[in-house]
Amino acid sequence: MSQEYKRQQSFPLRLSPSTRLRANELAHAEGVSMNHFICLAVAEKVSRMEQASLNHEQMGNQQINLLASHFSIKKHA
Repeated sequence: MSQEYKRQQSFPLRLSPSTRLRANELAHAEGVSMNHFICLAVAEKVSRMEQASLNHEQMGNQQINLLASHFSIKKHA
């Protein structure tokens, strides 16, 4: 990984006024900065999407295995 990606980079973010206000309220309630709150929110979303992708892939593999066993098909590795 290059040095450019190892250091944190700023990213301009536009939020609707209502979303910004609500995020600010939630960050304040948690005792964290807006920046930290947004970083956590993005990290959580990325994690959930990665997990959903893995779950989808695993479900697909399970369905393939089920169909293969049902039809006595040998699956290639």
